[in-house]
Amino acid sequence: MAHSVCDVQTVPILGKPSIRLGYHLAPYIAHTVLTELHSSTYVLITDSNVSPRHAPALKAAFENQLPKSARLLTYILPPGEQSKCREMKALLEDWLLDHRCTRDTVVLALGGGVIGDLIGFVSATFMRGIRFCQIPTTLLAMVDSSVGGKTAIDTPLGKNLVGAFWQPSFIFIDASYLETLPEREFVNGMAEMIKTAAIWDESQFEKLESNVDSIRSAVLSPPPRDPINPFPGRDLASRSQAQKLLLEVIADSVGVKSEVVTKDEKETGLRNLVNFGHTIGHAIEAVLTPAILHGECVSIGMILEAEVARARGCLSSSAIARLSKCLKAHGLPVSLTDPRILSSPNAPNLNLDRLLDLMSVDKKNEGKVKKIVLLSRIGKTLEERATGVEDSLIRRVLAPAVRVHPGPPPANIKEITIRTPGSKSISNRALILAALGHGTCRLKNLLHSDDTQVMINALEEMKGASFSWEDNGATLVVSGGAGKLSVSCRIR
Repeated sequence: MAHSVCDVQTVPILGKPSIRLGYHLAPYIAHTVLTELHSSTYVLITDSNVSPRHAPALKAAFENQLPKSARLLTYILPPGEQSKCREMKALLEDWLLDHRCTRDTVVLALGGGVIGDLIGFVSATFMRGIRFCQIPTTLLAMVDSSVGGKTAIDTPLGKNLVGAFWQPSFIFIDASYLETLPEREFVNGMAEMIKTAAIWDESQFEKLESNVDSIRSAVLSPPPRDPINPFPGRDLASRSQAQKLLLEVIADSVGVKSEVVTKDEKETGLRNLVNFGHTIGHAIEAVLTPAILHGECVSIGMILEAEVARARGCLSSSAIARLSKCLKAHGLPVSLTDPRILSSPNAPNLNLDRLLDLMSVDKKNEGKVKKIVLLSRIGKTLEERATGVEDSLIRRVLAPAVRVHPGPPPANIKEITIRTPGSKSISNRALILAALGHGTCRLKNLLHSDDTQVMINALEEMKGASFSWEDNGATLVVSGGAGKLSVSCRIR
């Protein structure tokens, strides 16, 4: 029996043991579907990239076990996000009708997020709803889009704006599929795993940040296949430590998503949390797609939304640094100035007003109020839902630069004396504050060093302040320029 040759882990969702994880699962998938989802017609739908890699083994497994009363049909779509559209949905529905598919049909969605989202939506509406199974082939789809029953197609105004909640009968996560992914696609999925740990479980985050090389080796350097062990990892005895770790962190991430979905299936509040990084990330993606991948945009979105949380006073700088370090360790971009972003063909269109406009159609928003998931620390969010954030704060975080204007001087205070301690860092800060002010500051006890002299020279060159000495060099007199700086165009 298929059960005896495949060691499979089960993760429950919505009270059912619907999620199955393992390696080289084709025989197990066929056995489970044919045993538990009786039908006259099974339809395998995939795309032309996935089909030659994974469809033959799955088709062979089904044909070996298919009862005489049933048939297996196959449909192959063009690959890519462009297939996730109204036209392709209608084309698929007409094909199913032409082949006399009825309400007992079971559809198998074999592919990444595009296939899963599109086929899920077709299944939700064909004959008012038919059964389907998710068989994700990318890490991104395994840990995110295949779990939770959200199905959708794209529109000219944005991604996933037309769709339905429709739960798959099963989600089969075959980690051996990841071995055929390009490295960039695997890294793309790691963004969602890091996101899930960041909002929910610090111990899972620690596992991801401390096992980068082992996780990568399970996919990029998998155990070799040979006549003695043709399917390494299918059973526990043949599973390497790296394979066990990879399946463990995938199960961790899927487990969190499943728990959230079980508590909030229709995304009324708690489920918003899995959209950490997506409010800003989706806006970035809308401009940069297809050159920049979803996970890469979400990675940058996470850092920028963490900066929003810091600006609100609810997240520490050290937490942002930790998040950034983990993302970078896994090969993800964390800034809009990343060379991968700047070299994108659409990078010139990535301006502040455009991003804010795209964020205004985010599904989490309430009216004109933009909603963002805010962290309070690694593994915990500020609220158990997205938080309303004013545009002015988002604009300040996204802006490439901020100008500091001097405030009005305090009333009835003509002179303040501050003695700086003998510290280079504090001395340099005092120099900057004096330069930002309007009027004259006298600094005593300034620590003389190469660093402070460089700061003085830089402020003078930018016309930020002028400097002179009094009291035989004991007092530095700073005439502040009120923050009006100018940069020389000279190149040295």
